[in-house]
Amino acid sequence: MPGPSGYPDAVSSGRFMHMVACVDDSPATEAVVRLAESVRADGGRISVVHVLGGPPFSESFLAAIGTAFGGSPLGDNSGAHREIAQALLETVCDGVPGAAPVMLDPHDADSPPDAVVRWAEDNDVDAIVAASHGDPLARAVKLVGSFSAHLARHAPCPVILLPPGTVTTD
Repeated sequence: MPGPSGYPDAVSSGRFMHMVACVDDSPATEAVVRLAESVRADGGRISVVHVLGGPPFSESFLAAIGTAFGGSPLGDNSGAHREIAQALLETVCDGVPGAAPVMLDPHDADSPPDAVVRWAEDNDVDAIVAASHGDPLARAVKLVGSFSAHLARHAPCPVILLPPGTVTTD
């Protein structure tokens, strides 16, 4: 329901009941979570979301070659990747009241950021916080990174993007 400003009450108040903090293994993760905490309404919650990535291309390529010749030299790393991601989520959520870990599989969507957009649509999310990592190609053409740009264009709620290089200092 729009508030006096014409925006939903959560937007006009600057406080959101259900925040999403998109995290990865970058130094910006802590800054993303701290910002989500700062704009969360009293009694609100934070869903700390990580989208599973596949193994690096080199591992996938070697595994495919190994499979073609009767066995994979690397085996199936999907379980190991899931365990690492789960440990990351638990570490990030530790000490953040109202934080809940959410692991998404990009295979359920067209892309990793689309998985976040769909999850946000299905879970009444009020705002999303993410870091724009600004990969070198994106910086060269002065664009936002593909993940964060997709969120900004397609999310069903406000998206707060931290600029490249943002980290929390203690």
